[in-house]
Amino acid sequence: MSCAFSAAMPTRKRTACGLSTENSIARSATRGELVEDILTVESVDGSKAGPVTTVDHFLFSCAPRFLLNRLARGAQGMLGLGKSRIALPSQLASKFGLQRKFATCLSSSDGLILFGHEPGYDSIFGTEISRSLMYTPLVTSPDGSGSSQDYSINVKSIKINGKRLSLRQKGIGGGTKISTTVPYTTLESSIYSTFIKAYKESATNNYFLNMTVVAPVAPFGLCFSSKEVPSSMLLGPMVPVIDLVLQSEMVKWRVHGRNAMVPVLDEVMCLGFLDGGSKSKTSSSIVIGGFQLEDNLLEFNLGTSMLGFSSSLLTRHTSCSDYHTRMMQSTLKDS
Repeated sequence: MSCAFSAAMPTRKRTACGLSTENSIARSATRGELVEDILTVESVDGSKAGPVTTVDHFLFSCAPRFLLNRLARGAQGMLGLGKSRIALPSQLASKFGLQRKFATCLSSSDGLILFGHEPGYDSIFGTEISRSLMYTPLVTSPDGSGSSQDYSINVKSIKINGKRLSLRQKGIGGGTKISTTVPYTTLESSIYSTFIKAYKESATNNYFLNMTVVAPVAPFGLCFSSKEVPSSMLLGPMVPVIDLVLQSEMVKWRVHGRNAMVPVLDEVMCLGFLDGGSKSKTSSSIVIGGFQLEDNLLEFNLGTSMLGFSSSLLTRHTSCSDYHTRMMQSTLKDS
């Protein structure tokens, strides 16, 4: 392990390795130090939480408290899930002899993050869901943009209610990044303008919908009255479906109303996709944000460089918070 960002600096007990620490939400960084300690983690036994175990000599960085700015209330730091050998997935894989992979199932309340779970996720999510995952390669940006720690996929096209967007550029260059630090999906400006126009057309000139556009509420660019829009207990507002088409027409990430529309005011909802500005050399054309990730099971396999994804679990009458609750209840029952 080298001190890549600064020279070794003295501490009260010994010489420490200085490095750069970052809050990727506030987009701030400062100097910190590399330290090691014992990490306590909860194992999984079938469909319930298993015994608590420890990781000795766990590497992490310490930084000033101001780097906690803009994190969720009660947060004490940020968890590194990148591809490096000192990121949490790799350290756990090395300690316990697991595959270098992890799965996320996030929600607006309680969700799950699983590391190296083998074989598959049948015992937790059930055979129907775990074996229905679709897979797409994790890629680096075609133009070399973005961080090597980013998780990106290759979106070939976008469809709204089955109709492909007519983009001036050939395909969607620059890669599509998956990010939990961005609240809503962002699209490069030229893609966003085409996307918004097509979505508005589909929503307002649809015999079954005929939605009413209202004044936009910042930061959103397209909002509708929710008064006349039918809603499903599972999938949310019955609005045009968005498909992110991947390596083939058969492999697509589908976004239903629950992950597309954000309720902002009484009887007003907004499309949860934002203008990401003009694409720079260090940005992706599309960044899939946290709102669109909710109730989607994602498996990041660092060994095979593949992403497994379920699309919304709500279509199967379940959610990420359901699995968290079931696991906790089964643990309490056995304790």
